[in-house]
Amino acid sequence: MNRFLIRRRYMLLAILAALLLGASGCSGSSRATSWTGLTIAGDVLYAADMEQVQALDVADGEPVWAFPKNTEDDGRGVFYVTPAVDKEHVVVASQVPSTGFFSQPKNVVWALESDTGREMWRFDEAAGQYVEGGALGGGLFVIGNGDGNVYALDVESGDLEWQFETGHRVWATPLIISDTVYVGSMDRHLYALNLSDGKVRWDFHAGGAFAGTPALRNGTLYVGAFDDKFYAIDAETGTERWVFSGENWFWGGPAVYDDVIYTVDVNGNVYALDDAGKQIWREPLGVLVRAGPALTEDGSMLFVTSEDGTLYALDTADGFELWSVESEGQMFSPPVVDETAVYVTPIYGKKRILALHVDNGREIWFHPPVVEEEE
Repeated sequence: MNRFLIRRRYMLLAILAALLLGASGCSGSSRATSWTGLTIAGDVLYAADMEQVQALDVADGEPVWAFPKNTEDDGRGVFYVTPAVDKEHVVVASQVPSTGFFSQPKNVVWALESDTGREMWRFDEAAGQYVEGGALGGGLFVIGNGDGNVYALDVESGDLEWQFETGHRVWATPLIISDTVYVGSMDRHLYALNLSDGKVRWDFHAGGAFAGTPALRNGTLYVGAFDDKFYAIDAETGTERWVFSGENWFWGGPAVYDDVIYTVDVNGNVYALDDAGKQIWREPLGVLVRAGPALTEDGSMLFVTSEDGTLYALDTADGFELWSVESEGQMFSPPVVDETAVYVTPIYGKKRILALHVDNGREIWFHPPVVEEEE
């Protein structure tokens, strides 16, 4: 790979890391680290891939479109949050680094046409960084920001419909179900908001910050926090149904299949819990894990990414490790899975997006193509 492109990419990563420095909202402090995330819609894989938003064919990784087309375009910034996608829209965020001593970084939400990548609108009124992506529902795009606000934007125009102020930074991607937005904040509260106007229906107070997206099943929300606890919360009332104690923070959101909840703490302990909060099994991976797990469609396999760049495939029946694959770099984002492949996004490596066979972890394709450096 061209030395200039490598230096450029690492410079972008360094800028992003510096922009994301901040307190965690619980005892002590931590750095929020958000990197490119993936979304599959039909036969297209969407990624906010630092310099560009990429739309790739899931079968072979061939580009469908990229935004911006020219990476030298000014004013686009560093793209790094997981895209929110529907039939017509791809909504992402970027940070444009400051250009002078007195200027501040610009935080921008971009809406693009899903089939062409053409810009539809942009929103740049938030004062803080976007650490995670947003959610689409009810004609709105809803996203949390490091300035402590949750913003709801009209998905067609980008107009601000409402904003809700929490007591600290909002790192978590919201969950939109019907007419309700569920979103956690670093102020240690999980909020249920009206989708129409952002009014609070209830808020749940934990002993640590919320950074993951909750999962909903049979009227119960499941979500972990930075107090080493994993919570089951009544989705209608916000009352606690049960709590499970892990060994460290629960950062990423859980995965749910039938009546089993799968979650992982930062120490790399993977847990399978029943719907009463009883542990079914525990598999200690012995690595640091920031992201939540992902399941195959039939619920038979669970995938976990780690900060040392390893992807683990576990049998959901007992947590047995079926296979694991090491990659060059680190993984901070959850994998995404379709019928035949699992897709991951290592950073600090030449292969930034990998497609691997679900059954054995064998590589199918990677992006971008590695160009051998000329002597």
